[in-house]
Amino acid sequence: TRPSLALEKILRASRKDTSLLETNPTKIGLKEGCPAGSVPLRRATKEDLRRAKSSFKRLSSFEPSNPGQGYDFAGIVTTPPANVLFKGIAARMSVYQPPVSSQQSSTALIQLQTQTETKVGSIQVGWTIDPELYGDSRARLFTKWSEEHDGTVDGCYNTLCSGFVVTNPNIPIDTAFNDVSIAQRSQVFQWMMVTLDPLSQDWWLSMQDDNIRLGYWPRELFSFSGFSVGGYNATWGGLVHTGTDVSPAMGSGIFEDGNYNSTCNMVKVQVNIGNTFVSPYDNPVQVLQSRCFKASKQNTHPDYRFQFGGPGGLPNACVA
Repeated sequence: TRPSLALEKILRASRKDTSLLETNPTKIGLKEGCPAGSVPLRRATKEDLRRAKSSFKRLSSFEPSNPGQGYDFAGIVTTPPANVLFKGIAARMSVYQPPVSSQQSSTALIQLQTQTETKVGSIQVGWTIDPELYGDSRARLFTKWSEEHDGTVDGCYNTLCSGFVVTNPNIPIDTAFNDVSIAQRSQVFQWMMVTLDPLSQDWWLSMQDDNIRLGYWPRELFSFSGFSVGGYNATWGGLVHTGTDVSPAMGSGIFEDGNYNSTCNMVKVQVNIGNTFVSPYDNPVQVLQSRCFKASKQNTHPDYRFQFGGPGGLPNACVA
């Protein structure tokens, strides 16, 4: 249940960058942590499991460049240099709580993925508003893993089934954020990092400026896809889904290029190459947009930053 010393060294090195520090990180977690030796787990009802199964099936085959019927993506995607795999992904994201209906969801995520013709492995983390999954409309921390091989799809959200191993006594996976950003008034952020342990080959999730470890995905989850040795595709951005013709808002619900006080954004976008977190190479980065949603990037190395979002609505009402 502990990361190796090699991973601890990687996490310590990333903390040396003082430009990560913010004066307005979003609050998350329990007021009083669990007793020593125990961790917080959400009590799952049969209805929770039913909703999770439906939501997982709905988004299990998400591809940023070809989102599919009912959901849209706006953000950036990159791949590593030849003969190199990504060993981690990170970003500081502004946290919003756009309005969604019972048949909609709105998410900001980072995703690491590996893929062959018949096998796909992926990890997603971020914040989401998903009434179908949670039964409410609050912005919540979420995690998701999946592996597809030979037509079979395995995976899970949060701790609703086997997969993610919680090690932190203070921050429940799927907890609601206590405060969120308000467009044109205040911005609150959350730092999220997923890192491959060089020795155990488990994937660890860390959050906040001091890289507090929340837990890990064991390497055994990805025995078919080969994801336990690294990923070849890194994604950051917003994902929305609708069960009707009307799409929900993404991010803050506003997209104003260059206005970081009103538009949802991610800063300190990074990938782990050679056990060091660095900004992605600019040339391979693709900006993806769809329907009512836009994205734009600003490579101010090493503070790689981009914006994404939009108001949603009917597709024929969106600006081309």
